[in-house]
Amino acid sequence: MPENLRILKGRIRTARNIAQLAKTLEMVSVSKIRRARALADTVRPYARRITALTNAALQSLEPEQRTHPYLSRRAGPRILLAIGPDKGLCGPLTGNLVRRMADSVDENTWLITVGRRMELPGVRFAGDRLIASFRMGSRLPEYSLVFELVRVINEQIRAGKAASLDVLYGRFVSFFTQVPTVEQVLPIGAAAPQVVSEPLVFEPGGAALLDALLPHFLEVRLFDAVVQAFCAENAARMVAMQNAKSNALDIADSFTLLYNKTRQERITSEILDLANKGKKK
Repeated sequence: MPENLRILKGRIRTARNIAQLAKTLEMVSVSKIRRARALADTVRPYARRITALTNAALQSLEPEQRTHPYLSRRAGPRILLAIGPDKGLCGPLTGNLVRRMADSVDENTWLITVGRRMELPGVRFAGDRLIASFRMGSRLPEYSLVFELVRVINEQIRAGKAASLDVLYGRFVSFFTQVPTVEQVLPIGAAAPQVVSEPLVFEPGGAALLDALLPHFLEVRLFDAVVQAFCAENAARMVAMQNAKSNALDIADSFTLLYNKTRQERITSEILDLANKGKKK
């Protein structure tokens, strides 16, 4: 009986330690989400403005003038950029991303992965068509990661080895909802014409303006996807740690109840033994 009590006390201590660790990871994830959303809010006005300028410049061009590799629609292989976490403890998010990647990869797809958890599935699905792999990291994403992604993508798009670019990432909807999403980024199509009070005049011209804008447009789109994926990762980890903390506390409570019952039985047994010895005397 004493041995059983020691085992129960050890299990109670372990369950409470796990609950404390899960609570710490939950708080860290909440802090990362807040910083990532603040970063996204600072980038969003720039993204809106560059998108509006790009669409306006596109509308000023005739179809035969759209010769930039980011604009031309042609047949050929595509690039799939799959963005996921480096670490686990994200609940079902990683599995959902991997399943969506499996559905999106075919023999006509070049694959680029961001995140250690996406690399091995990428090798399994794409083989030697996995052309690059990057780390997501556990800190707030830096813009320098986008430069490397654009460099690798340009090597394929500008050389004519690929005709389009799709991005797979976990779209952050709320703290409790993250949706694996595939979006086409390239080629870029003009949005619906906007009614303006005065005609826009571009100097030295719409084509020259697009040559300067389009690289930055791609950078902004990719950075937005990376930040969204980072938010989704930490939101999924926050929910997973909440569940882990709740389960660990439930286990600790059940072991505490069992410990108290076992201890009470031991005390009752000792009292009965003393009573029986007194009767015999």
